[in-house]
Amino acid sequence: MIRSRIKAARKRGALWARLLDVARLLPTAEGRSVLWTRLAHGREMHQTTPETAEERYPELFDLVARLAPAAKRILSFGCSTGEELAALRRRFPAAEIVGAEINSRSRRITARRIAGDPLTTVVPPDAIAGSFDLLLALAVFQREPHKIAEMQTQDLSLYYPFERFDAAVRDLAARLRTGGLLCVDNAHYRVEDSSAAAELEPIRSSPVMTGLMFGPDGRQLHGISAQTIFRKR
Repeated sequence: MIRSRIKAARKRGALWARLLDVARLLPTAEGRSVLWTRLAHGREMHQTTPETAEERYPELFDLVARLAPAAKRILSFGCSTGEELAALRRRFPAAEIVGAEINSRSRRITARRIAGDPLTTVVPPDAIAGSFDLLLALAVFQREPHKIAEMQTQDLSLYYPFERFDAAVRDLAARLRTGGLLCVDNAHYRVEDSSAAAELEPIRSSPVMTGLMFGPDGRQLHGISAQTIFRKR
């Protein structure tokens, strides 16, 4: 009963429901770090939660390892607490791996996790430097998908504007070496709709994205697929 009332209030955008969601974050260090990141970097944020796991996408990791076995420099954009970096290291033992993360607490956890690996570093997004053979942004270009689904959101731009996604994809594409791979999965927008799309050739054998997707106008897309891996032309 209470849960259904909260869901209905979220859907209406009720202030008390938003305040309740904030209050739920306060008791934990992770929650407080999310709140601080929202306050300090709200205009640059994509996904707001740091949830992750080491082998979240084993088939995708294996596929990029087959497609780019000689990748020398790899970027995990939105690496959270660094589990993804370990999964990539197993598949690319000699590569330089860079994790980029906007949440300072998550960066500190990542730094401890990778302390014994001299070829892996973690930086804030504004400190990314150089070019890469492989770029991954997995479950980054979205906004709390369970809540978006729960609220039956009709206009995603109110919470996460396409322009923010587009600017990030354009920046990543600019950092990708010719022939390099961009891997984007669990996103609310399609790389195919970005202003960088002309520079990127979809890998047709890559998995098709699932979940809620929206167009540049923020409206939900129906019956339209999106590729997950692209090669820089």
